[in-house]
Amino acid sequence: MRKLLLSIAFFTSGLASFAQTVPLTRNWYIAPVAATAVTTTNSTIAYNKGTGKLYVADRNNKIYIVDPSNGSWSAANLINTTTVGSESYKYTKIRVADDGAIYAISMGTVSAGVAKLVVYKWSSETDAIPTRSEINVTKRVGESLAVLGTGVNTVLYVSGATNNEIYKLTTVDGESFTLSQTITLGANNQAWGSISPISSTEFIINGPQSVGIRKITIDNTGTITNTTLIPAPIEPVYSNAEYFEDGAKKYLALSGTVVGSAAPSTNTAARIRIYDITTITSPVLVSSAEMFATLPVTNSNPSGYADVAVLKNGDGTTTFFHVVHGSGLASYTTTGTLPVTLRDFSAALVKGQSTLSWQTVSETKNKGFEVWRANDDMKFSAIGFVDSKAQNGHSSEVLNYSFIDRTAKVGENYYKLKQVDLDGAEQQFGKIVNVKLSFDDQSIVAFPNPTTKYVTVNAGSTDYSAVKYELFDLSGKKVLSEKAKAIQQEISLNGLPSSIYYLRISKNNELQKTVKLIKQ
Repeated sequence: MRKLLLSIAFFTSGLASFAQTVPLTRNWYIAPVAATAVTTTNSTIAYNKGTGKLYVADRNNKIYIVDPSNGSWSAANLINTTTVGSESYKYTKIRVADDGAIYAISMGTVSAGVAKLVVYKWSSETDAIPTRSEINVTKRVGESLAVLGTGVNTVLYVSGATNNEIYKLTTVDGESFTLSQTITLGANNQAWGSISPISSTEFIINGPQSVGIRKITIDNTGTITNTTLIPAPIEPVYSNAEYFEDGAKKYLALSGTVVGSAAPSTNTAARIRIYDITTITSPVLVSSAEMFATLPVTNSNPSGYADVAVLKNGDGTTTFFHVVHGSGLASYTTTGTLPVTLRDFSAALVKGQSTLSWQTVSETKNKGFEVWRANDDMKFSAIGFVDSKAQNGHSSEVLNYSFIDRTAKVGENYYKLKQVDLDGAEQQFGKIVNVKLSFDDQSIVAFPNPTTKYVTVNAGSTDYSAVKYELFDLSGKKVLSEKAKAIQQEISLNGLPSSIYYLRISKNNELQKTVKLIKQ
């Protein structure tokens, strides 16, 4: 007699996200020419979701109001040098709060042990003269800025080149800002490329190439309690790492080249890349584009300082506005919605049956999933279909799926999934899991047990022609009788009441084994 055993193996290990790559289509591009000096002298950009306008800074000169639909410049600039202070390197970074307030900072370098940080705030586009706050710090500051909250609850986070600190700035009147906390990052957590908030305690920071892109957690005392270095395939060569979310999915938009590096031999500085970091230890590239075929460096500073603003459109697509110091300004939109993302695809033995499980974090136009199986010949064929749980195929919530393979064969069973859109488009996900069914010579096994509808039995031998299965209830009444049709087969218990039964397995009318079954 032989006992049925189930072992699980994976072609890939660990939790991972699997996504279709979505192309980016360029809407418009502005080259770095004198008429639009902003594209040659700075690298910061922000989108105001309240007004639907884009702000692009011409460092130390103007902040332009730009039409995001075509990239045209407004004659009415947000601000110019006649109404602000005289410090050098104004508007090195700009951001917009959720209430429409516009913030810009000036870069301050260290002189006599002090670096002066200047913060400007415009309550709206029509605010003619901004509020100006001067703050003394001890290290260079101004290359990175993050804004959280609104009004008197607004908090600014700033840092700068070669600086291993983040300065937290707060306000009591919603207008002027003061230094409330110095957060020491340490040599391996510099944030002078960018600071992008996930929440009030979690941030994505980016520093020099030797440091890379990291997620940090900051407690209310300013202590760094956790850091996670985001692994390959995300390259550490990008100067800007902008975090954004779409439903339950989490993304990073990367652009530019590492601050302080030489002009890259490749086109990295002019490239934008979008990564799905929903599972932060397994980032997945979902979109990529380049401004142009070759990298012009029209400014004396060869570094690819860069910035990205993100606009989630009402039709499910996403638009990215991308500016690079000395290289230009461009707008891209995904040609389709950001993809169905599959997580945790796995196989397991559940009540004796080969069961597949997977999870999506959001879905768009998803009809469902086709389940494919192959055996040792690795010739895959469809064995079932699981409908999308998302209403009308759209969801921003985590959804869990499962599939029971009642016809799994003895030996190796390999599985993969194909996602099918409502419009008929298909995408095969790359991960394959496999389940191995094998036997020992100890006994015959019937599974699952307990069961609800079916029980799978094994004859225990390739010579199954004389094997017979008989099922008895608690009173000893025979309620089912079948001859073996294969080494392994299913016996239906449909129609039988929930109870305890005894399966008698005989060969040539000689009892081989009796198995107690529970039908639920």
